[in-house]
Amino acid sequence: MRLSANIGALELKLGLPLAAKIVKEAGFDACDYSLISNLELPNSPYLTDDYREVAANARRIIEAEGLTVNQTHAPFKFPYNMWADPELFNGTVFPRMVRALEISSILGADVCVIHPLHHLDYRGNEEKLFAMNMEYYGRLLPYAEKFGVKIGVENMWQKHKLRKNICIDTCATTAEFIRYVDGLNSEYAVACLDVGHVLLPDQPESVGDFIRALGRDRLLALHVHDNEYASDAHMLPYMGKLDWEEITKALGEIDYKGDLTYEVSDALFANAPEHMVGAFVNLWGAVGKDLVRRVEAHRPKK
Repeated sequence: MRLSANIGALELKLGLPLAAKIVKEAGFDACDYSLISNLELPNSPYLTDDYREVAANARRIIEAEGLTVNQTHAPFKFPYNMWADPELFNGTVFPRMVRALEISSILGADVCVIHPLHHLDYRGNEEKLFAMNMEYYGRLLPYAEKFGVKIGVENMWQKHKLRKNICIDTCATTAEFIRYVDGLNSEYAVACLDVGHVLLPDQPESVGDFIRALGRDRLLALHVHDNEYASDAHMLPYMGKLDWEEITKALGEIDYKGDLTYEVSDALFANAPEHMVGAFVNLWGAVGKDLVRRVEAHRPKK
């Protein structure tokens, strides 16, 4: 199992060459390359005609440090009205998702994580959201196949209007998550389980429940971070309330064949001077290697 770090915040702080060097020195094998700001900021080189060469150069820099790109994350921070307005959606959002898949292919990624549409209140709109997402992902799948990159469907949360804490949303139950992935009926549609997004106050299933229900054939990508029920904290594992023995045991038991990919916050190093960033990323690596060891210990004996 490869150990992968989300590298977006490090790239913004240090530049890609130094970010990749620090990640490699911390013991990681791969990186999750963020296309969130890269396909949202108006001055991004990924929105120019030279985006293919920009992506190819990023791959060269990363691979020069002995890393690979195992997965990417498509943009999602568009204003919600862009998802709801057909003209804006078809003219801006959808083409950027297609570009995210192409860039992912150039980078050598196996999976591009693309959030389901979830701009509506979840309760009462479950079937409407399902139909919208089957159409949405269905339109993207031919591009995924063309570029040879799997779409990672992710389990989501939304903020409760009164309590203001995270609460149930699209794919936040095992039954619905399986319905989405199986409904797309394609080898290019897989589950990316965000373990922190499972920790929602209003759903009783554990992360272990999700891992075992999704199983080895559906679950091919992870977002690994810790959480504490109230917000989407993206803490380093062991800093929140997730049961990491349960998680690593379940991953081992299903003989999980994907990577252990972080999606942790940059809070640990955001305000640190450049010369100290490596020390914090080394901590990421030490924790990640321990998690990988624990998963491997629970795999079926051959």
